[in-house]
Amino acid sequence: MNRTSRELLKYGAILVLILVISILHYKTSVTYQHLHEIYQRVYYIPILLAAFWYGPLGGISAAALTSAIYFWHIQTDWAYLPHSTFNQYAEIVLYHGVAIIIGLLSLKEGRQRKKLETTSRDLADAYEKLQETVERLEHADQLAALGQLSAGVAHEIRNPLASIKGSMEILENEIPPDHPKREFVGIIKEEIARLDSIVGEFLKFARPPQPSFEPTSVNELIDSTTALLQKQEFSVEIVKKQDPTLPLIDLDPDQIRQVLLNIMLNGIQAMPEGGILEVGSGISSDGRSVAIEISDEGEGIDHANLKRIFDPFFTTKPHGTGLGLSISYQLVQGHGGRIFVEKHPPRGTTFRIEFSLVSDFRPTSAGPVAAMKAILPSC
Repeated sequence: MNRTSRELLKYGAILVLILVISILHYKTSVTYQHLHEIYQRVYYIPILLAAFWYGPLGGISAAALTSAIYFWHIQTDWAYLPHSTFNQYAEIVLYHGVAIIIGLLSLKEGRQRKKLETTSRDLADAYEKLQETVERLEHADQLAALGQLSAGVAHEIRNPLASIKGSMEILENEIPPDHPKREFVGIIKEEIARLDSIVGEFLKFARPPQPSFEPTSVNELIDSTTALLQKQEFSVEIVKKQDPTLPLIDLDPDQIRQVLLNIMLNGIQAMPEGGILEVGSGISSDGRSVAIEISDEGEGIDHANLKRIFDPFFTTKPHGTGLGLSISYQLVQGHGGRIFVEKHPPRGTTFRIEFSLVSDFRPTSAGPVAAMKAILPSC
């Protein structure tokens, strides 16, 4: 039942009650005075309902209609009993007094109910933000612990790796280019370079550089990143939907460009057979943030993996390190921003990055600790 039907039903109930009671008054002989006294009290039911549902105005309207019908009954049937008519006229006055009092109480109750509903919504929003903050703090704790571990592991690997690389270069000079085992030297060099790249990713994750803020155009960052990608050969079409009125915001352009590059590359790799990669920018719905959205048409991320997508070393790629998105997460957090991911059924994934327009965020240190400090103001 829609709202209009419910309102009509309420109006109908009030009118029917008034008419039924009035008919009883007119049809019942005045010799049954006790019944008439009951009827005139029963008039309070539709008056109270009208005052409760529609406030003082509704109650007074019902009381006025009741009084008009009842007044004629008093004049025609009770005029010969002055004592009874006085009591009945007094009852009419009470109808209006009760209607006003109950109507005012109903208005006050309605205001209190709306206030409680607003408070309840605010508490629900605060609880949701608190839950989100707790999850982000837990994630930051993991980053801090893994960052320390990664730094130690990377340091311990890099030193012997440098020795291996130097020794390999010496051996390479001793093996002629036409030697049958020369190809193994090339394989070893490639694997050393790959290990060095992985160690470099570990160090980026463990000790991300502190942002160097400057007024930056988000649209220019998107343009430069897409221009870089479009120089590569792939079958994905990049479509930009940008708000040209976006203001400059304080960012480290190199770090955020790296974030955009990581996410766009993930989107391109998710569409090996081609598709559309959409990159958009605009102001958030609350007007407090600049938002960047990157959407692909790939197979999407399993719902079970959505919460793990920014975890260090988590990857669905056969040869991935699982650090690209985790590093991106840290860099965005280091700017006091937020990054989300959601799956679009039946396929496709959207990453959303938001940077506040109102906060004057400046990290005091780099790395996971800075990410944790970036989270705390959002409480």
